[in-house]
Amino acid sequence: MNWKNIDQRQIITILLCTIGTFILSIIRLQVDATTSAIGAVNAYASLQDAGILASVMALGSPWGIIAPVVGIVVGDIVMGSKSFIIGNIIIRSLMALFALAFSAKVDDWKKSFVVAGVMEGIMLALFLVYDLVIIREFAVVGITLLMQLAQAVVCTVIGAVVLRYMPVMQPDKMLEIRRPVD
Repeated sequence: MNWKNIDQRQIITILLCTIGTFILSIIRLQVDATTSAIGAVNAYASLQDAGILASVMALGSPWGIIAPVVGIVVGDIVMGSKSFIIGNIIIRSLMALFALAFSAKVDDWKKSFVVAGVMEGIMLALFLVYDLVIIREFAVVGITLLMQLAQAVVCTVIGAVVLRYMPVMQPDKMLEIRRPVD
């Protein structure tokens, strides 16, 4: 990452992606203060995963990972979902890496739904493990899982539309998957 190569247009794009993902993360359907041993757990569903995809398509690497994750973490701080901050940093970064690797190859609806669906599957699987390790109460984890499942379904559809219609703005900054020669 070379700080000297960042121009004013790219700074504005980074800020817009961060603010846009922040807005998508605070517009949420939230179950207020389900209590557990660690305190209040504010389980929620939002459209923040669509912000991750849009940021990846607009910025590429590394800012396509950093900008939306910062927006999501600030959204968790503002909305009081402190239990999910560490999980969001780790899991949303992995989701953005997956999107960076595969979103440039999307050229039809089937691939759009597969990439968006697998990205949401990563979120569901890793947050289930994270919730079981951190929260440790099955009733609270169940509510959280239902909220995340609703988010995954909606964000898969929106993400497929984003992948299908938003062009990759900086193709040289996308990750390439290298396959061995057969």
